[in-house]
Amino acid sequence: MRTVYIPDPVDALMPFAAERAAAEAAGAELVLGDGAHPEIRDAEIILATGMNFPPEAIRQLARCQMIARYGIGVDTIDVAAATACGIVVGNAPTYCVAEVADHAAALILSSARRIPWFDRQIRGGSWTESQGEEGGMRRLATQTLGLVGLGKIGRQVAQRMAPFGFRILGYDPYLDAGAIRALGAEPASLDELLGASDIVSLHVPLTPTTRHLINAARLGLMKPTATIVNTSRGGVIDEAALIDALQADRIFGAALDVLQQEPPPNDHPLLAFDPRRVILTPHMGSSSLDALPDLHQEIAAAVSAVLAGRWPPSVINPDVVPKRSLLR
Repeated sequence: MRTVYIPDPVDALMPFAAERAAAEAAGAELVLGDGAHPEIRDAEIILATGMNFPPEAIRQLARCQMIARYGIGVDTIDVAAATACGIVVGNAPTYCVAEVADHAAALILSSARRIPWFDRQIRGGSWTESQGEEGGMRRLATQTLGLVGLGKIGRQVAQRMAPFGFRILGYDPYLDAGAIRALGAEPASLDELLGASDIVSLHVPLTPTTRHLINAARLGLMKPTATIVNTSRGGVIDEAALIDALQADRIFGAALDVLQQEPPPNDHPLLAFDPRRVILTPHMGSSSLDALPDLHQEIAAAVSAVLAGRWPPSVINPDVVPKRSLLR
């Protein structure tokens, strides 16, 4: 019997009813691994929540036709190795787009209006004192928002933030100037965007090209009053360089839903900053009760397609030559 295997099931995604139904409809079996001690086993289809698939692991998968990732990003899968082995890499490309855009907008606004700091001050009994202490806020309509990446999420952030009156700059190496303007942003190079923006929001996948895209040199281009927002992946920012820039007051703040190490250790330097300057949320930008059914349906659709001998709806490596021919 053909097998659909989930090596690292998580409670939040249980019971995988849609995936089980898709597998059984095609005469296959859905098998759940041990989430506490995940193990990659050979199967026709592997569905992964967060497990890493390095080249040496992928090369052992003699029967595998597809690895599908629960989510948009596939940085946990070595796509080049999968392609070389004839394994299709799939994902859930529209899952949580609205949620992450909402979360990015919330971080932008919370940072600009110092919401977490004010909340903490009031809870500490400093209502009047906080009114006198915080005088650095500026009207949103006087500020420039730079969006790095204008894919599905970045363009929705542009839509959400435009009514506040921001001047919006956009950088996306895959879009021409006309396409960027059509999304409501002024086209700019990455360096121009970083130098001109009061708030920079990152919306790029984590790839070898984008790892540490925001490094010490690029942080050095930003205004000392600027804030950087990241809801993509922690590795897009060189975290050590960010901490150094914050400690040296070369930039003002950061609002981050993602970190290089999750969860961070208790002595992580970012935890020591005043919440006027640093806001942290626990990689929850994708979360909502409405998003989970979409995630299951997208993965189930990929399972159904491959078991039926068809290409899945979303393929990260479209140039792959599958082990078994798939119909378009």
